[in-house]
Amino acid sequence: MTTTDSSIEQQVQELLKRPYRKVIRGDTEEGFLAEAPELPHCFTAGETEEEALEMLRDAMAGWFESALAHGDPIPEPEPPGATRYSGYITVRMPPSLHRHLAEQARSEGVSLNQWAVTLLARGLG
Repeated sequence: MTTTDSSIEQQVQELLKRPYRKVIRGDTEEGFLAEAPELPHCFTAGETEEEALEMLRDAMAGWFESALAHGDPIPEPEPPGATRYSGYITVRMPPSLHRHLAEQARSEGVSLNQWAVTLLARGLG
């Protein structure tokens, strides 16, 4: 192993200690997908959650090694609770749908905004 390889390996080990998010989803029937959302295109799969997590650590190490070798920037881990949502969105829709929703809201005796939130909440279950 050359000095450069040793240096990169040491940097990779330090980066793996940082608190990057690890997301695992799936089930025992189909298997589990694991990803590190802050690291673009860094994902893997496993038959169990544990295997997927172990494989993700390997995938992250490979991601860091490649980025360091090519001089690519390495994103910072997202601080816990950093994602904030304002509760405000803008939605564009066809005029006919807008009219239909407004008529329903009027018949329910609520604002168009409240009616849209109600329908969204129902859709989410």
